[in-house]
Amino acid sequence: MKDNKTKRVSVRFTPEQYDSVCIRAQTAGLETATYIRAAAMRHKVTVVPGLNEMTHELKMIGRNINQLAVLAHAGKVRIASFDETVEKLGLLYAAVRSLAEQESS
Repeated sequence: MKDNKTKRVSVRFTPEQYDSVCIRAQTAGLETATYIRAAAMRHKVTVVPGLNEMTHELKMIGRNINQLAVLAHAGKVRIASFDETVEKLGLLYAAVRSLAEQESS
C-alpha cells in the first residue's frame, strides 16, 4: 500500500550540504527525498555496495526461469537444464551472505 504523503517540508541547504546529501542518497541507492525522509525519521540508512548489481542479476535469472516456464506450458520446451542457473544463484547467495557478514561486523 502506498503511503499517503500529503504534508510538504521545505529545507534549505548550502550547495556543499546539498551535494553531500545527494551523494549519500545516490550511494544508498535512494531518491534524495527518500534518503532525507529516512534520516529525519532516524531510520538507519545502510549502504550495501554491490547490492543493486546482485538484485539485477537475480531479476534476470527470475525472468529467464519465467520464460522457460511459459515455453514449457506452451509445449515448446520439454527438458531444461538449470545447472548454470543453480551455480549463479549459489554465487549470488554467497555474495549476499558476505555482505551481510560485513554489515554485522
